[in-house]
Amino acid sequence: MMIRRRKQLICVASEQGVRFAEIQGNGSQMEIASRSMDDFMSQDGGHADPLAKLANRAVNQLLVVPDYWIGSRADRFQARKKSVVEAFIERKLRSEQPALEKAPDFFSYAMATDPDGGSVLYTYFLQEPAAYGLYERMADLGINPVRITSPALLWQAKLKDLVDGFDGKGIGVIHLCETDCFLYLFFRGQYLFSRTIQLPNSTDDATQTYNLLNYEINQSFYHYSQKTKSAVETLYLLSSDGAAQSALAELLGREIRPLTDPRSPEDGCVGGIMPVCCLPFSMDDLAMTDSLAISHKPLKRELHWRTVQWTGIAVGAVVAVLLFIETAFLVKWSDDADRQIQRLRMSGDQPPAMVLDQTTSSIEEIRQSLQRPSGARSTMQALLALDDSVSMEKLSVDLSSTPRLTLDAVVHGDDPETFRAALQAFIRRLNRRFESKAPMLHEKDVEISLVRPEGVDDRPVYRIRIGLDLL
Repeated sequence: MMIRRRKQLICVASEQGVRFAEIQGNGSQMEIASRSMDDFMSQDGGHADPLAKLANRAVNQLLVVPDYWIGSRADRFQARKKSVVEAFIERKLRSEQPALEKAPDFFSYAMATDPDGGSVLYTYFLQEPAAYGLYERMADLGINPVRITSPALLWQAKLKDLVDGFDGKGIGVIHLCETDCFLYLFFRGQYLFSRTIQLPNSTDDATQTYNLLNYEINQSFYHYSQKTKSAVETLYLLSSDGAAQSALAELLGREIRPLTDPRSPEDGCVGGIMPVCCLPFSMDDLAMTDSLAISHKPLKRELHWRTVQWTGIAVGAVVAVLLFIETAFLVKWSDDADRQIQRLRMSGDQPPAMVLDQTTSSIEEIRQSLQRPSGARSTMQALLALDDSVSMEKLSVDLSSTPRLTLDAVVHGDDPETFRAALQAFIRRLNRRFESKAPMLHEKDVEISLVRPEGVDDRPVYRIRIGLDLL
């Protein structure tokens, strides 16, 4: 029986309410529930049961909240070790956000380099009390989100692909819609703050709208320069108003570059439940798991260990298959041996010398079969040599004329000394496991490759390949 894959949910929240959509197979979305905030938060709400049923068929992958629900802070911080950084952030949130008791469990961070070459730690956390109550209510219904983001954080991930040098300068994005204008400001690749500017109701005179935007944008630029001690270097505009670019450029006295719709024609539309500020994004943008987003720390830890558990189940299944194959081979070999013995018993009328030769040949064939290495046993010996510092990626056993075991693995180490110590310990364990079946293994027999991830927070990855001739 096949295991049914659970569908994916997206939830959009605001002060007015929450809306749920289910992602379809073609990448589109279908709205399945919409509740006012009071109704959704009510423990006795009449709609609670239908929403609770979502937990049986879908996973809430993403919660999109307003930008002002997410707070940010920047600290000069040189350390990059994950445990040290997270301990620092948790301590800061406890001391500076005493009213938000659960803030240390709801944050994300990124490291950036300031103009002087120092390291700056950017922390993003939930600063709106309503966000915590909303998450608890979703958790009660079994549809708590895996990731929490906002329009500004979605723009930050998208601009890395759209703007050259985004990580090294100040960027502003004006998203001009019919009734509102959304202003997003970024400094050296990190979201700083955003503004929502409500436009005049009258659309007869666009000059009034442009003058209002000129005033509000200049005020935001002043606030930006106070926070960063620098200016916005490049300003982009996304708008269906063809006259807005030239009019705003003249009022602001600076160049404004057009920003085309980031979606390609084949991307799925995110209309439906999404607010107008999120319409430039595709379903692929919402599904990006490597973009900056806030996750509940205990849930994130649980999902990490769930991957480890599934890996253990997969390894166990592989070993079980190998043992089954070996059992089938031994049964077949036993049947062949029985047939050979039966033929010997039926050859009583043959000359003694011929019978002796046939017996010797059969015994030699049986001896060679017994001496051949077992694929399952060799695999098990290699797996038993692993510890927390080594993760197996690939293992193969060739039982041809020259039996050989080949394994690919990752050795975890923060620096070359730690890596070498872990590798030497792994080699010693392999030598003990295969002491009587393979030649002694040395460091020079190991192929080593170093992979450096693009992220500054990620540690280098040491990959090794080891080949053992099984005697």
